[in-house]
Amino acid sequence: MSSFRIATRYAKSLIQLAEEKGQLDAVQKDIVALDNAFESSSELKALFRSPIINSDKKQAIFDQIFKGKVSDMIYSFVTLLIKKGREPHLHEVANSFIEQYNVIRGITKVKLTSAVKLDAAQVQSILNGLKKTENLSTLEVTEVVDEDLIGGFILQYGDKQIDSSVKRRMHEFRAVVDDDSYIKKY
Repeated sequence: MSSFRIATRYAKSLIQLAEEKGQLDAVQKDIVALDNAFESSSELKALFRSPIINSDKKQAIFDQIFKGKVSDMIYSFVTLLIKKGREPHLHEVANSFIEQYNVIRGITKVKLTSAVKLDAAQVQSILNGLKKTENLSTLEVTEVVDEDLIGGFILQYGDKQIDSSVKRRMHEFRAVVDDDSYIKKY
């Protein structure tokens, strides 16, 4: 079975259980914290992905690091992943959980790339415009500075992109200038 299918199914099951227990927000925070811990430690990530290390050893290490620090539901869930041999997919499961959580809560991830650091009022103005035009409720913003844009900004969300950068406009202008179809050729 593909990693995507495994991650989607386990994440969906965890979301359904968390919703039934009324702990969806708490579980989401634990999943994010757990995923961050694994992503920040290459040794821990390598340990869980290793086919050589047996599941008992992985469970013992997980217990030492996370027991009492995550909710019982997350602890039991990761223990289940380890018992079923699905622990190498933990990162993908966490990402799938976060994506499904965002859909349930109506959260849209937005990446705002600008040539210079924008102040809070400018960012809020851009986001308010996006909310109005696209009928979005909650936005989770990541700001990036890219001096190559020269000016303006690029807004990415979902599978859409709004490019209002000077760099793009210069490329468009160059294409018009380079197009010599208006010149008579003899």
